[in-house]
Amino acid sequence: MSQEILKPMGIGRMIDVSFQLYRKHFMKLMSIILICYGLIYLLQAMTQGQTLQSLFNMDELRNYSAGDLEPLLVEGGQAWVVFLFGLAFLFLTPVVVASIVFLVHHVMQGKEVPSALQLLRMSFKRYGGLLGSSIVFGLMMLGFIFTIAIATMILSVIVAVLSEAAGGVWVVLVIVGMLFAFYYFTLRFVYFLPVVAFKEESIGVGRSWSLTRGSFWRLFGLFLVMLLIIYLLNLVAGFILGLLPISGVLLALLQMLINVLTAPILYIAYAVSYFDLRVRDGMGLEEMISRIAPDSVPPPPPPINP
Repeated sequence: MSQEILKPMGIGRMIDVSFQLYRKHFMKLMSIILICYGLIYLLQAMTQGQTLQSLFNMDELRNYSAGDLEPLLVEGGQAWVVFLFGLAFLFLTPVVVASIVFLVHHVMQGKEVPSALQLLRMSFKRYGGLLGSSIVFGLMMLGFIFTIAIATMILSVIVAVLSEAAGGVWVVLVIVGMLFAFYYFTLRFVYFLPVVAFKEESIGVGRSWSLTRGSFWRLFGLFLVMLLIIYLLNLVAGFILGLLPISGVLLALLQMLINVLTAPILYIAYAVSYFDLRVRDGMGLEEMISRIAPDSVPPPPPPINP
């Protein structure tokens, strides 16, 4: 597999490699996800399960009018669990992503993949840079969202005024165009984490922009297909769970398990696509030369006589 990663790959090959890595290193990937997100997933499942039990308990439900359902949901503890999950996602996702990037990097080099704890330890050594660059990236994206929202409103008003008959169609086109612009900049900047993890730059967004030059449509297609696959897997699993005679906490725990199982898939595709970008940037050639002829070091330049 490492030889394959050292060659430029198309969308189909990146998806295939991603699922091979997912299957081969399943336990390590699950360990990384559970160590970082397990407690929050469990709390979320328990509170959701309690809410579901309350909603299915008709005797208790009769005590609430239609306008009093909100207090029932609040009693389930949803608000603070969502808040904790958001904090965990903000502070731990850079570590999770970096750990999976290190895993794929070891596979690419043909080395033995470290344990989940060792991969996490490698990531935490760069935690300050990973978190700081993630905050910079988040602020950039918030700026883009604000700019795009303002531009969308202005253009929508202008289009609606200039073209009353087809104004609705043009407004939709403007919104789609602005969403596309947001995804374009997201994909161009999102590869900052591996750059920071390997200590190439302190922020990494500039390096990400240069790496993804000319690769937007390939990356867009990759993540679109992967998101559809994950959506279909969750849809089928949810349909099967709906047929089972279970509810409450057990149902919520099974839903949590599905989320845990599908969580690493997108991260692996991200890591594989990053190394594909690096190969296209020249890294693969250096790696292959060092493997084929490890002693073929270029001779030193001749001394310059004064």
